[in-house]
Amino acid sequence: MIQLLDDDDLEVVEIVEQKFLEEGITAVDDLEQIWLDNEFPQFNVKIERILKIIQQQLLFQDVNDWIDSPEPSTLTGWILASRIQYPGLKLESLKSQLNQFKIDAWVLLSGVNNPADQIAILNYIFYEKYGFKGNHENYHSPENSLLPRVLETKLGNPISLAILYMVIAQDLGMPVFGVNLPQHFVLAYCKMKTPPNHLGVFLNHQLLLSNVESVDFYFNPFSKGQIFNKESIDAFLKVIHVKQQENFYLPCSSIEIFKRILRNMHFAYSEQHDFEKQNDVSELMKLIGIHTDNDDSSDDLE
Repeated sequence: MIQLLDDDDLEVVEIVEQKFLEEGITAVDDLEQIWLDNEFPQFNVKIERILKIIQQQLLFQDVNDWIDSPEPSTLTGWILASRIQYPGLKLESLKSQLNQFKIDAWVLLSGVNNPADQIAILNYIFYEKYGFKGNHENYHSPENSLLPRVLETKLGNPISLAILYMVIAQDLGMPVFGVNLPQHFVLAYCKMKTPPNHLGVFLNHQLLLSNVESVDFYFNPFSKGQIFNKESIDAFLKVIHVKQQENFYLPCSSIEIFKRILRNMHFAYSEQHDFEKQNDVSELMKLIGIHTDNDDSSDDLE
């Protein structure tokens, strides 16, 4: 079938391409192996194009399924966004790293009930032991938005560090949620209507946003977990000349976090003049209802 991609009859070529597209994920492994083996070098460009179309179709379907799920997982959303750069990325390949963070935190959190003390312990694990920090030198690099690269380099932007921190905290039963500020992204330690049963028990799923009653305090993952209060948000909004809105003080949904990741990626790829990847992100943004032609997302950029 690969050799038929170079057939003189264009109708034959179209039929072969369509056959691969119909096979979808079942064709991906074979096509990737053929490409890696350089078995048919004259067809590599066509193989790459078919692979990209299949991978994009699979990504769009997975994003639609994720949006339609009862409680979309923030971590899953980040993995989906990262598939723009890493099409074959799966949670299973990252679990061992994520679990090690949680195990180390769980050992120190035993018997600690004060929320500020809990955050101090998790800060120690996250920033001191594992060395995560904000990427100040390359703030708008696309790598700051890609989960595998953040885990590898230990560098991120406000939202990527926040998501990683939040996922670890929630799996340990800590009610930590994202807050979607303009030009920044922070975390909130919340009071729940129904508190988690036991701190330190691996929940293996996110706590429900619908169960949040109020915010106890905020903290900044980009500044090594520095704690602050509502008045600090008031002051920040004044500095950037943005009018106060209720949603600037409340936890946001996984969908809103996903949208913000995409906006950051769209801008970052543009800054790198990687217009192919920028266009890929644009297509995903359109799928979720963000139209880049008329969407003013400058306030959302990290």
